[in-house]
Amino acid sequence: MIVKRFLIITLLLAAGSQAGVFDARYPSARATAMSDAFVAVSNDVWAAYYNPAGLAQVHSYGIASAMQRPFNQTFLSNMFFGASLPISDRFGTMSVAFENYGVTYQGESLSSEMTATFSHGFYLLNDMHSSLSFGYNLKYYYWNLGQSVNGLNLGSAGTLGVDVGMQASLYERTYVGVYVYNINAPNLGSEVSHDLPQRVVLGAAYRPVSNLITSISFDKTLGFDMQIRGGVEYLPLRWLAVRLGASTDPNRISAGLGIMYKGIHLDYSFNNHPVLPETHKFGLSYEFSL
Repeated sequence: MIVKRFLIITLLLAAGSQAGVFDARYPSARATAMSDAFVAVSNDVWAAYYNPAGLAQVHSYGIASAMQRPFNQTFLSNMFFGASLPISDRFGTMSVAFENYGVTYQGESLSSEMTATFSHGFYLLNDMHSSLSFGYNLKYYYWNLGQSVNGLNLGSAGTLGVDVGMQASLYERTYVGVYVYNINAPNLGSEVSHDLPQRVVLGAAYRPVSNLITSISFDKTLGFDMQIRGGVEYLPLRWLAVRLGASTDPNRISAGLGIMYKGIHLDYSFNNHPVLPETHKFGLSYEFSL
């Protein structure tokens, strides 16, 4: 039974990710409902995960949390916490984020991945017609493999990663973005070294009217095929957002809703998979000024 369960877990993890350990996992239910086609429009407390340059657009203090069970599996858990701190118009905004991703079996931890991120985004140019912003992430990765069935400690390791990103806009209608993930090519472990995934994401977005935005991105993890992502966000009411998205490799569709009231944002997203069960994500954030 134990061997069978381990095989199931291994197959699920292999099918569910492209790059394995510390694969791209996203906290924002808003972005996931748009299939994470968010590199050009990232503009909230979760910007570090999509394009840290988007923090330049964040002018309020914010706190946020999100959770999901990838592929609706009880032995997988993924939780996020984030906070944003605006500095000034000149020096932009900072944020911190924490993630935990765990695999458990009968109350025992088989694997635990934790990431702590410090981010900073600021404008290089910002006038009434156009803007250009830059951002970066400094991340600490920590991986703990837990214990074997014989009670032996399988070890742990940590390393540092660096991301950079840029965003530009024209007339608050057309947006472009680029994000380079793990630009320093970090790896984990000493005796057995594990390279962490490196990604390059390019994207564009267009806002034809004030309450509608469409977005597309091209996401390339080195060593894997390119993923194409597209999404739409429509606000039929000032307090309600409806979102749809689709992506390739694998072909997936997504959808979700957002409710906004006096700085409180409650978001939900659904994301299917051609082989595995669907993933449901919930997020809650609060924006405020001092």
